[in-house]
Parts: sequence; C-alpha cells; structure tokens
Amino acid sequence: MTGYPSSRHVEPIALVAELDSLDAVVRYVRTTAGLAGLSERQFNRLRLAMEELVANVVTHGETKEIELAGGVEQDRTWLRLAYAAPPFDPTGAAAPADLDRPLAERAPGGLGLYLARSVVDTMSYDYADGRNRTTVVLLRQHAV
Repeated sequence: MTGYPSSRHVEPIALVAELDSLDAVVRYVRTTAGLAGLSERQFNRLRLAMEELVANVVTHGETKEIELAGGVEQDRTWLRLAYAAPPFDPTGAAAPADLDRPLAERAPGGLGLYLARSVVDTMSYDYADGRNRTTVVLLRQHAV
C-alpha cells in the first residue's frame, strides 16, 4: 500500500491494572487505529481483542500495572499488552467446548480469550524478564 511510512508507533502507556483502566485502553486503541487509518469495523476488532485481554489480566492476573504499545507498519497494525506476572499464554487457551450450543444453555464465561483470538489476524505471546507480552495484529490487506 502506498502512502504509509515503513513504521510509525504510538507512545507506549502504563496503566493501573484495574477495570477502570479500560476507558484508557479504548482511547489508546482508537489512537492507534486513527494513525493506521482503520475503518470503524477494524477499530472495533482491535478494541474487542484488547478489552478482552486486559480484562483477563485484571481479573485473573497477579499484576498492578499493564503497559500498552502500538504501531502501524506497511502491512499491519499491531498492539502489545505487557505486564509482570507468572507466565500465561493466552494463545494456548482452548476454545469453549460448547460453542455450538444456544447461549441460554451455556455456562457463563470462558469466551474472552477465544473472542480476542478470533477477531484479529494473528495473536502472539512471549515471556521474558518476568513479563508477559501478547501482541495482536490486523493485516492491512484485510481492510474492510
């Protein structure tokens, strides 16, 4: 695609690991999506993925702070969630076994990480220096 420099980044931010930080997460995703020129649909995909990842960390994690970073490259837009805690790889979480059942018959919960993975083109994870880092990517060729 023309008109995009090879790489642009949004200034990383640190937030308190609490559900009240979700508004700031959404603003950060909006800023990154704006820099990338993403559609509202694409923004919503990234928002859903990051909200679910952050909510999972806040609810189940053992951390006091989360960090967000993001950027736009020639062929992709990415966001990274990082936090200090014992290792947890969200890319390995199993899909709910009862996805084919009506919602009323399903047990609550268990969809967040599945949804986060399903709305982005790729999700990757690494653990280094006591920090979990999960990166989500939307490929530019899927712009809709």
